Amino acid sequence: MSGVSTAMLVAAATVQHGYGRVELAQQAQLARACLERCGAGGRGLLRLVDHVLGRAGLSVLEALALPGLRGHYAWRKRRIAHWADRACANGAAQAVLIGTGYDGLGWSLAQRHPALRVFELDRADTVAIKREALRQLRADTSRLRLLEADLERDDALSALVADPGFDSGLPTVCVAEGVLMYLPSARAQQLLRAMAQCLTHPTLIATAMDLWHGRPRFRRERPWVRGWLQRRGEPFRWGCEREAIGAWLAVCGWSLRALAEPGDPDDPDPSPGEWLFLAECAAASPPR
Repeated sequence: MSGVSTAMLVAAATVQHGYGRVELAQQAQLARACLERCGAGGRGLLRLVDHVLGRAGLSVLEALALPGLRGHYAWRKRRIAHWADRACANGAAQAVLIGTGYDGLGWSLAQRHPALRVFELDRADTVAIKREALRQLRADTSRLRLLEADLERDDALSALVADPGFDSGLPTVCVAEGVLMYLPSARAQQLLRAMAQCLTHPTLIATAMDLWHGRPRFRRERPWVRGWLQRRGEPFRWGCEREAIGAWLAVCGWSLRALAEPGDPDDPDPSPGEWLFLAECAAASPPR
């Protein structure tokens, strides 16, 4: 697991889930192209994903670390894509994606909604890898802007606000998937507050860790995973119980609209422990 980040694990899961599935082919292509540029760790993950024995080994490792994790990623992404598509159908003209890693949601949204402008914010090294991957795939990025941002800084949204294609007055869907838990709680709230203040009619799709036995974690997470995340510099810094999500969002100017149910009998979360929610700016009028 040396040299492997959580963003790379998500990308590898995307590649594996994309096999033989037309609706996921585009995102799987992008994830693969990104992993090819992630050094020995990324190329090693691809070798595992591309072979039967390698996939079996990944399944064993998942069982030893966090059973159901790859299924959780797929479960989470299905719902995010559904909510984002619905927001676009309801009039969102922009999408702002925070800390996207090697995910292809922004690219896919731009393809499915021809009038949509998409802005992705992430670290400079991640943006550079994704840019090269999209160039390799000869992707149409005319409505997709990849912007460098340090989410731990007070001016994290400065690149977005300064971009000539960005219009703060347009209805916007914001996505923060699998990123807020890596920031201190106060910093995460500050970031969401800044988003609420700089946008006129925003909708928010985001995730936050649950608290399990007093700390942020997945329910089936093995004890050694916490140490691995610490060594990777990606510890979960905070979590929130279900009953407290609404109040936590209210502090930063958002109102909770919906929460994805991990126990949905028709499609349960294979590895519960991360809340996925939909919110609207508290100052905005509710959608009709």
